[in-house]
Amino acid sequence: MRFRFVPLSIALVVTLVMVLAFVFVLLGTSSAAGQYPAQVIPKVNVESGGSLSITGGTTGEAKAIDFGNMGPGQTLEKTLSLGITANDDWHLTVSKNQDLKDSFLNATIPSANFTFTSSGGAVATYVESSTQFGNSDTAVVTNGSATGGSNVNVVYKLVIPSGQPCNDPLVSYYAAVHTYTLIVGSP
Repeated sequence: MRFRFVPLSIALVVTLVMVLAFVFVLLGTSSAAGQYPAQVIPKVNVESGGSLSITGGTTGEAKAIDFGNMGPGQTLEKTLSLGITANDDWHLTVSKNQDLKDSFLNATIPSANFTFTSSGGAVATYVESSTQFGNSDTAVVTNGSATGGSNVNVVYKLVIPSGQPCNDPLVSYYAAVHTYTLIVGSP
C-alpha cells in the first residue's frame, strides 16, 4: 500500500475554506439567535356616552401591535390608532398588566424602555413627551371635548437594552396587555 502526501499549500487552502464556511454559517445564523420579538395586545373599555375602537396599527386576530424581530440597542416606533366618539367631555387612559415580559425566559424589558406619546384631531390635551405605561390608569388624552368622531394616535416607542436576553421567536416572545379606557363625563 502506498501513501501519498498532500502538498502543504492544498491543505492550507482546504482548511481556510472550511474555516470561512464555518464563520459564514455562524454569522448567518446569529441574527436568528439575537431576535427580540415583542407584542402588545390592546384591550378597550368604554364608559356610557361614547365609543372607542381600534382603527389601525394592529395585526392578526389578536389585534396585536407586533414589533417583530429587534436586536440589542435597536429602537422602533409603532402607531396604534383609536377612534373616539363622545357626547360629553372625555379623557382616555391606558394601563398595563405587566412590563414587556418573556415568561419562558423569565426576562423583562424595563418599563423605561417602552414608552408612548399621543396626538389626534380632537380638541384635547395630548401626551407630548415620552411616558411610561403604568400599572394603573395613565393619561393618554385629557380635556377632550364632545366629538362625533375623532382619531387618537398612540405612538409606542420600544428600545431594546444592550444586555437584554434574546429569545427564540418560535418558542416565546416579550408581551404585555395594555387596556385603554374611555371615560365620558366628569373624571
